[in-house]
Amino acid sequence: MPPRLPAAPRRRPPRCGRASLTPPAVASELVRLDRLGVLVPGTHPFAAQDGVPVIALAGERLLLGEEDRAPEFNQFVVELCRSKGFVPAVYEGTVESTRAAADLVLQGRCLLCLPSSAAASSRPGTVWKPLVEPETWYPWSLLWRAGDRSPYVEAVIEAARHLARRLGWLETGGALADRLG
Repeated sequence: MPPRLPAAPRRRPPRCGRASLTPPAVASELVRLDRLGVLVPGTHPFAAQDGVPVIALAGERLLLGEEDRAPEFNQFVVELCRSKGFVPAVYEGTVESTRAAADLVLQGRCLLCLPSSAAASSRPGTVWKPLVEPETWYPWSLLWRAGDRSPYVEAVIEAARHLARRLGWLETGGALADRLG
């Protein structure tokens, strides 16, 4: 059982995100590999496929998150597209929630790349499909101030480790399929 969290200190609490560009003042630990997919309208040709090859996104407009809220996720999606030889066509405009993004997807104005953990909040009439070729996993890390080993931070780290082990968050591909039976 994960440890009980003590009262939060007044300083900035640990957060989750991609640790690729964190400065030295930020410590991190990978806690989840989250399957990346694309949210499409139920009427889109991708909706009938088991998975969507990344290269197939080359002809689609993609909605990215607000740059000040999700720069590392946007960078991850753009880098993924570039690794397949194209620069994504980006939908002009942003929204403040996955639900609002799903509304744009349902209207056929764009598609949305998002991890499987966020797919549950999508709107009826939309379908989440995993990206394939390559199968892609978004790396979620726990981020905290380097050197801050307060009881609060330690408890958050331990709880994240516990959940990662219990829920198999660091497993991918065959290992995950074997565990899920």
